Amino acid sequence: MNFITILAIAIGLCMDTVSVSIAAGCNKHHFKPKVILRYALILALFQAGMPIIGWFLGERVAHLISEFDHWIAFALLALVGGKMAYDGICGHPEKMKLKISSYKVVVTLAIATSIDAFAVGFTISTLGQSIWYPTTIIGVCTFLFALTGIWLGRKMGHRFQKSAEIIGGFLLIAIGAKIVIEHLCS
Repeated sequence: MNFITILAIAIGLCMDTVSVSIAAGCNKHHFKPKVILRYALILALFQAGMPIIGWFLGERVAHLISEFDHWIAFALLALVGGKMAYDGICGHPEKMKLKISSYKVVVTLAIATSIDAFAVGFTISTLGQSIWYPTTIIGVCTFLFALTGIWLGRKMGHRFQKSAEIIGGFLLIAIGAKIVIEHLCS
């Protein structure tokens, strides 16, 4: 995978992080910079860690599914992307008030927003790619997008929350389609 594809995957994965970060930023409570940095770091660590777990699992079974791995990659990315887009279209962001000073809340958010990254790590393993470069990019993007989301939430409220999830969902679906097309054309 080239840098642009990895960056597109990272951005797609970050959209749910942006969404919850905007919701956190909309909170009337103003958090200290230390709390905001800790929040972004925890989300980034989970978002980078889940693909590693998925990749190691995928490495163990890749030889069993090599004939149809591109369809698995497409299905996983389409399911995750479809769910993200659906949540963005049908969700109710006004119900989300997040207290990011609570470790319990932040870890729950980190797990919830990084489950899709597990599927991406599995997909990367089926493509025979190394996981370390993509996870570095995913982690850095997540950290930056979490900070940006909080800032946007403070400045502009809920206006961008739905759009971020919808765009991220369709981006992941497009990447899955690209994988299938590349495999069929090779």
